[in-house]
Amino acid sequence: MHWFKLLSFGPSMNTGSFLQDLDPRSKLIFAATYLSLVTCSNDLVSMVFYAIAGFILVFTARLPLAYLWNGLKGLLPLLLSLFFYHMLLGDIKNAVILPCKLIFFIITAIVLSVTTTPTKLADGLEAIMRPLILIRFPVQNFVFMISVAFRFMPLFIDEADSMLKSQKVKHARYKSASFQTKIQSLLQFLVALFIAVLRRADQLALAMDARCYLPGNKIRASRLQFSWRDWMIIVSAMILLLIHILLKGAVFER
Repeated sequence: MHWFKLLSFGPSMNTGSFLQDLDPRSKLIFAATYLSLVTCSNDLVSMVFYAIAGFILVFTARLPLAYLWNGLKGLLPLLLSLFFYHMLLGDIKNAVILPCKLIFFIITAIVLSVTTTPTKLADGLEAIMRPLILIRFPVQNFVFMISVAFRFMPLFIDEADSMLKSQKVKHARYKSASFQTKIQSLLQFLVALFIAVLRRADQLALAMDARCYLPGNKIRASRLQFSWRDWMIIVSAMILLLIHILLKGAVFER
């Protein structure tokens, strides 16, 4: 779990960037458009284009490269595994494209979490999903569930990391443990982690009940409003979509 703790998700910081004071809806629309286009792309030319777009995104967010590297270096084992696996299969194209896609996803998530507080992200997601109320979809409950899951992720990782460390200390004398002993140790860890998660959830439920929480009684400190900067971000997303269509047409013509 140590490698997962290196991911720089969750904490927001004031970088004084162009993206800092934008409406969260425009940032979510741009991120969804960018990541959807990255997912749909399967050629090297598109990967180069989205790499340039990702570099511009990081530069606009004024994100320190050291902070970005801390968010990416935890995924190096997975990236190298993907690369060498496809290289062994002789699929050089996917050996480059799949790690690039994963990097683009992580960079977008880091920029979004750094430039936007979790509360604003939840408000923006709720505003975007509000039309689903017409089909009786529980938008507020869904958004609350997502926001709580992201806020509790660091606590969950710390809990798992502390359990793994204590387990290593406990079984340090069994250097040459059998396969059955290792399986039993893994099962004990998973059961203990599941119980710890349930305990955290029960504590959260008691805290919400003590504060008389109701899903529909949410009061916002400020209203979400679009500015000219937000429209620039949305227009940029539309430009990305147009360039994607042009790139697809150029690839198919070949």
